[in-house]
Amino acid sequence: MTKFPGKQRGVALIVVMLIVAMVAIIATNINSRNQLSVRRTLNLAQYDQAFWYAISAEELAKKILKQDLEDADGTVHLQQYWAQSDVVFPAEHGEIGGNISDLQSCFNLNALSVESKELENGRPKLPLAAVQYKGLLVALGMDEFGAERLTHTLKDYIDEDTTASPFGAEDADYESRAVPYRAANTLMNHRSELRAVMGYTQDIYLKILPYICVIPGYSAQVLNVNTIKVEQAALLAGMFDNKISVGEAESIINQRPGDGYEKIEDFTELSSVSSLFTDAALKTSFAVDTNYFSLEAGAKVDNATFRLESVMKRSGTNMEILTRQFGGQK
Repeated sequence: MTKFPGKQRGVALIVVMLIVAMVAIIATNINSRNQLSVRRTLNLAQYDQAFWYAISAEELAKKILKQDLEDADGTVHLQQYWAQSDVVFPAEHGEIGGNISDLQSCFNLNALSVESKELENGRPKLPLAAVQYKGLLVALGMDEFGAERLTHTLKDYIDEDTTASPFGAEDADYESRAVPYRAANTLMNHRSELRAVMGYTQDIYLKILPYICVIPGYSAQVLNVNTIKVEQAALLAGMFDNKISVGEAESIINQRPGDGYEKIEDFTELSSVSSLFTDAALKTSFAVDTNYFSLEAGAKVDNATFRLESVMKRSGTNMEILTRQFGGQK
């Protein structure tokens, strides 16, 4: 039998080279997976730390608000510590920042859930809050019919009944859409829910965004005249159903004392608005104090970031968290 030792050695060498190549590939793959696993673990640890940093911002906000409210003697205004913007604190391997805003310096959309017991032309009269919301839309440049239609569709979306208003929309209208759903018929938890209401396009939503908010579980519209900003003058004009112009509203806000009004009568007795308070209910729509605040907090740990929005309610001398939204949703 003829032997070919040279050829056998060549085959053996090729086999050994293939084995070495396979071992190298496997080792590289294992190393890559280990590196990915370490990176994933590190990212999770950083993200988790950023989350707790953001939660710590809540505790700091509670402490600041509690001290301000104790020192304020029944008023909330923009000269207090809580109103400072873009506050950033250094933290180990990162930083914590946040803004506190007054949720009664904007229009609470949940106020439209309140039903009116009065009749007008045989139909329920539009409640005061709905009239004020419609006034806000008109002050922002919308025509009367468009403003009324959007007011009714929002009212129908969050009120408890399933009966459509004259220009509103209920379940049947939403169920007939390309992607069917039903009206919520309950209070909102976040203003982003407005995008689900019929008629509210992205353009309309972005236009009214600086003027609106949602207070979870609270269905009244009370505007703090000490914290509304001049950029929100259209809201003040809308609260008076546009019986004053946006320009006049700006002037009223600019004339406000630096530390706000001490009592609501100081505002209601102003010569520029006193004649407008012919209805006692209208006066209850304004205040110089606040019970609800919003915290927009952000935390960064190395490359990990976390955003948090919390709604806080004053409960006696303490602040309690009503809701939390993660991710900085607008």
